[in-house]
Amino acid sequence: HTLRAGVKHPSLAPYGAYRCADGKDVIFSVQNDREWVNFCEKFLKQPELTRAPGFADNMERLGHRVQLDEIIERRFSEISCHEAMQELEAAGLAYGRLNEVADVSRHPHIRRVQVGTPEGTVETIAPAAIFNSERPWLRPVPALGAHTEAIREEVLALLRERAASA
Repeated sequence: HTLRAGVKHPSLAPYGAYRCADGKDVIFSVQNDREWVNFCEKFLKQPELTRAPGFADNMERLGHRVQLDEIIERRFSEISCHEAMQELEAAGLAYGRLNEVADVSRHPHIRRVQVGTPEGTVETIAPAAIFNSERPWLRPVPALGAHTEAIREEVLALLRERAASA
């Protein structure tokens, strides 16, 4: 019987997303003993935890994940997302902000294009692929029913072709 783990890693602890004081989530991982020591000393500010019973190595931490998560959640709840990422960076850990869809759509690296619609021009996220350094361009959004007749003709032609070969 396996429990859902969300973004937690099944064989690494700590590894996952934690909520900061400002309500934003930061995901990070500890992947080796050096990172564990740095995490305890520089982020948690609890160097004694590095060799504490139940936390001394990854296998022990996996067995005590609930207790470890309580300690980590408490620390994250005291600082902002920005502060957490700065401290994780200083500790030499892999980390990132866990974005919501709305955050992703506002990300500064997202390219945007203008697209015509029957109601006017709108801005949308550009296709990811770039060909020959060309600026992406999207055809206008057709009005409702604009292609209905062409599609009907295409379907009827296919049906006639199928009937003729049967």
